[in-house]
Order: sequence, then structure tokens, then C-alpha cells
Amino acid sequence: MKGRRDTTRDNLTPALEAIGNLLFPRLDDIFSGGWTAALMAHSEIELLPAPQKSGAFYRSFLPLLKNVVLLLVDSYRRYFKLALAHPRQAGRDPNDWAWAQLQPAVGAAVECIRDWYIMACDGSNQYMQPIGSAPFQLGQTVSIPLNPTEIVSPDSWRAPAWLFAIGPVVGIGPLKTKHVPATESEERLSAAHTRLLLKGARRVFLWKLGAEIETVRNEEIAAAGATPQPTITVQTAESDKRKGSKREFEGTEGLGQKKADLSQYMVDMTDKQRLAFSLKYEHELRLTEIASRMGIDRTTAREHLDAANRRLEQNRAFEKRKANRSKNNREE
Repeated sequence: MKGRRDTTRDNLTPALEAIGNLLFPRLDDIFSGGWTAALMAHSEIELLPAPQKSGAFYRSFLPLLKNVVLLLVDSYRRYFKLALAHPRQAGRDPNDWAWAQLQPAVGAAVECIRDWYIMACDGSNQYMQPIGSAPFQLGQTVSIPLNPTEIVSPDSWRAPAWLFAIGPVVGIGPLKTKHVPATESEERLSAAHTRLLLKGARRVFLWKLGAEIETVRNEEIAAAGATPQPTITVQTAESDKRKGSKREFEGTEGLGQKKADLSQYMVDMTDKQRLAFSLKYEHELRLTEIASRMGIDRTTAREHLDAANRRLEQNRAFEKRKANRSKNNREE
């Protein structure tokens, strides 16, 4: 009897959804906090003379850029590992596939960076507008005229001249600057130079992201090449016994170094639960190979994994109750 192979629906699609569910909410969180940083930068910029404004701008912007790059690189690593695990679906080049999966998030990040620029420079953008206030005394009725500021779209926005610079740090190459207002003034750039400024910001972002991703790609390729690739036995243990054949690998034979050490979480597990847990989470094997290495069918392997996970949750609940009791005793 042949063991059923994992299908794309069983593995790849849920994994892709899981990565997206991790990536996009975190990206939203970064930029939600980024709007506050942009408003704080704007408040500081308003008080500074023009020659010092760009310094305040980049002091607030660079930490945001770093956090966005780190998040996208972490997601790229997940996509790249997924491509290595599913070569039939991902194709021959896991890098191209991982990059393609990352593009929606990269595009969203580029747009948010543009809107951050607008917010930090003007104190508002197409998503956030300042709300006016008026003094009042208790018991009095105050009329507040509602004259909302015109919403500046990204296409109509003009960057301040003090933000314009030439050099690799801002991604703008040498060009004739006779039509650019003095960078020490409060004047606004033209539409063409504003586009050039934002294009430079996008270029710097992609440079940083590409450099970090290249490092991650080399790390993952080296790790994959250093780990012996075992032969996956698809037949079940029952068919092995009937044919008198021996499994290619048993237990953790030939797996090399663990991808993670989770031994601290295996307390009170049985030997089979511990082995199934280790193969799944420390060595990141698929259920088919776990069953083969343990000499059991996939259903039994799944039962051992489920039992191990239940034991883990019980241990966590016990430790949590213990910590709460200790905290309550200290408070008393």
C-alpha cells in the first residue's frame, strides 16, 4: 500500500497564507507607529532653521526604514525556505519565487514611505489631517468653523527644497541644479524634482533591502547544501515488513545539525512523542518522512505529534499557574 504524498493544497497554500498573516499586520503596525514619529519629526522641523531641517527628518526616518527592511527580509527568508521545500510548485529558482511573493509588501512599503515623507514635511497626508481646536469655558457654547485643509495627493505634493540633496545616501546622482531652489530656503521643489526625490528614496530602500536579502539567500543556500538530503521512503511500515526491506534512515540519522534546539519543551513526553516533536520542529521534516523514520504510518505519526503538542500546552499552563501563584504570594 502506497503512502499518500502531501499535496500543494495540504502544505504550500496554508504556508503562504500564514506568512502573509504574519507579514502584513506587522507592516501595518510599523507604519501606524511611523505616523506618530512623522508628526513628531514635523513638530521639530517646524522649529528649526532650514539648514538643520533635513537632519531632524532623517533622524526619525532611518529607524522606520530599518524596521521595514528587517521585516521584509525575515519574510523573504520564510518564502525562500518554502520554495526550497516545494521545488515543483516554486520552480527552479527559489530566489525569483520568493521575490515575487514579497512584491505586494514591497509595493505597499514604497507607498507608505512616500506618505511618511509628506507627513513629516507638511504635518498631514492623504490619510491623516490635523484637527483644529478652540478654547472654551464651562457652560459656554463654542462655534467652531469647519474649514478642513485641502488634502494633498501624492501627485500634487511638492517637497521642500531643504530636503533635496545629491549623493548615494539619498539615491540622487549628479545633475544640473540651476533650477533647484536653494536648499537653505523654505521654497518648494518642482514636480519633476519632487519625483526625483521620491525616486531616490525608493532606490535607497530597494538597495538596502536587496543587500540584506542577498545575505539571507547565501545563508540559506549554504545551510541547505551543508545538510545531507535523506531519501524519503514513501511506503508505510506495513509494506516494509511485507517486503522485508529496511528503511533508508531511522530516527534522526543523517539529518545533521538541528535547525533549532527545543529540548526544553519536551518535558514529560514519551520517547515517541519526543522523536516526532524533534523531527517536526527541530529538523522541520514533513509528515511523510517523520512517519517513515519512525516506522509508522502517517496517521499514527500525526497522533504522536498531537499528543506531544497537548503535553507542551499542559506544561505551559502549569508554568503559568505556578508563576501566578508566586506573584500572588509576593503581593500578599
